[in-house]
Amino acid sequence: MQIQTMELSQAGESAREKLYIRCLQGSYQITGQSIQIGEKTLIRFDTYFNACPIEKWLFYTTIPDLSFHARIKGSGILRLYCVRGLPDGGCERKLLAERGIKADDGEQIVEQKLWSKAEGTQLRGVLYAEIETGEAGQCVLSECTYDTSALPEREVSLTVAICTYRREKYLERNLKLIKEQLWENRTSVLCHKIRVVVADNGRTLGEEHCEPWLKICPNKNAGGAAGFARGMLETMREGHATHVLLMDDDVEVKPSALEKTYTLLSLLKEEHTDRMVGGAMLRSDYVFVQQEAGGSYQGGRIRSLHRGLDLREAENIWRNEKDERADYNAWWYCCIPISVIREKGFPLPVFLHCDDVEYGLRSGREPIRMNGICVWHDAFEQKRPSVNEYYDVRNALIVNGLYVTGYSSRQAFAMVIRRTLVNLFRYRYRDIRLVTRAVEDYLRGPQWLMDVDAELLHGELMRAGYRYSETFCGMLPDRAHTQLADILAGRSNSSNIDKKKLLSLNGWFLPARRGKPVPVMAGESPYCYYRKKKVWIYDPDTQLGFYTGKEVGQLFILLGEWLRLGFRLKKEYAAVQSAYRSAFPEMTSMEFWNQYLREKGE
Repeated sequence: MQIQTMELSQAGESAREKLYIRCLQGSYQITGQSIQIGEKTLIRFDTYFNACPIEKWLFYTTIPDLSFHARIKGSGILRLYCVRGLPDGGCERKLLAERGIKADDGEQIVEQKLWSKAEGTQLRGVLYAEIETGEAGQCVLSECTYDTSALPEREVSLTVAICTYRREKYLERNLKLIKEQLWENRTSVLCHKIRVVVADNGRTLGEEHCEPWLKICPNKNAGGAAGFARGMLETMREGHATHVLLMDDDVEVKPSALEKTYTLLSLLKEEHTDRMVGGAMLRSDYVFVQQEAGGSYQGGRIRSLHRGLDLREAENIWRNEKDERADYNAWWYCCIPISVIREKGFPLPVFLHCDDVEYGLRSGREPIRMNGICVWHDAFEQKRPSVNEYYDVRNALIVNGLYVTGYSSRQAFAMVIRRTLVNLFRYRYRDIRLVTRAVEDYLRGPQWLMDVDAELLHGELMRAGYRYSETFCGMLPDRAHTQLADILAGRSNSSNIDKKKLLSLNGWFLPARRGKPVPVMAGESPYCYYRKKKVWIYDPDTQLGFYTGKEVGQLFILLGEWLRLGFRLKKEYAAVQSAYRSAFPEMTSMEFWNQYLREKGE
């Protein structure tokens, strides 16, 4: 049974090449699924897609042995290594095998045993192959695999649930990939073993899209939470799936990610069968940079794990396999056992944001993550739509009350102060109003949340916030040369305030410098607004934005809002928090979601 197959970059993937192959010297050429390696060349596969994370395979699965297979023609030296990280930050590299390949022998099928449970050997970290040719040597390498004699422990039936809202271009790309490279591909382990359910929140897809492997479900537009809940419901109604894989419509995913997920699920040890399998997010602008590989929820704050790793670098491959405690995996790619849904229930009806965080906390089990299981997606830090402020605050209040031990009205108020101050520093006064609205709506309690027309509410919130609709009358700064460095250094989308500037409330107690409006990217740290009179906040992708500036009167309005909200939280928070806990089983039940997703008049 193959647990991993060599992957090579294809046309249009030049920026991703080092995620597949590393050439230390010499030259090579990729043709289909083969590599033609020139003379005096050294090729390594200690890469994101081709290094084999053996330590995780041994920990999570029942495999009793592992072998390496390859088809090679020509002359060279094949070496197989195991590398693992050390506590001091360095690494330990061990040569497992070395094989000489001679041109006179013609095409060879190389088989090398790497590990056997019966022999009691131990392997940690990741495995990788390298091949080196001499001065007059050349070779062609193809069909490299890591194989085990293990048979599947269980039958796995996988349904992919996609939530979409009027993004047909992205959806059709992914449906075509699943159909052609998985469902119809006889060499794939998922050939005729995968289903797709699409929750069409925009109700723009016709029944003509439906095929034996695909079901389109017109759905109430109650956000991503409702779309994924619909995917879960439909999967459970069909009755044959063992797992549902939640996936965003606009991600770019490789077929191998789904195949590896399927293989992993079929080999899991019994004690790990209730774990989710999570996919990392790689950035679509800098395609070799990891945005998140699981997330940690720390007292109400989210930390993206292994963020900013440059996956072209060999040392980051084994570092990325080192587990940090993850509380959840985002639902751009998250595979959930049906047994978990039966036991733990469905998502909270929170429209968007924090639904995946809450569900991960509810499950109580750390998601399995592994190099090569990933998607590419647009990064979020430079977007900052106003409506997110509402959902981030309201939903965080719900989640914190459910899961953060001893979370009190004082802590809730501190979060509100922090969010409103950051928006004040960014001159985003409408967002402050949305934070206020979020607190007020949270205090309405769970019954209001279950009864409210989420689509109408969302439209109202969108109109209340800022719109990125204006163009800038001037030159925009060129950030291309510094943006990647900032991302890799962890400086992207920072909310940190310079301590010296904080003493003046980020310049609010000082006179603003007059002049023309200054362009500031939406995700820039608040210190970029220090003592600026007027700014134009923009999305660098669309180069559209909106004008705003320092308005001293807003500070006094904010102080009044703090007094009002602080009083309400102190008076009402404990009772409302208790109400959410009491209503939680109902809000996450199948009966509730069946009723909630019905359109008026049905």
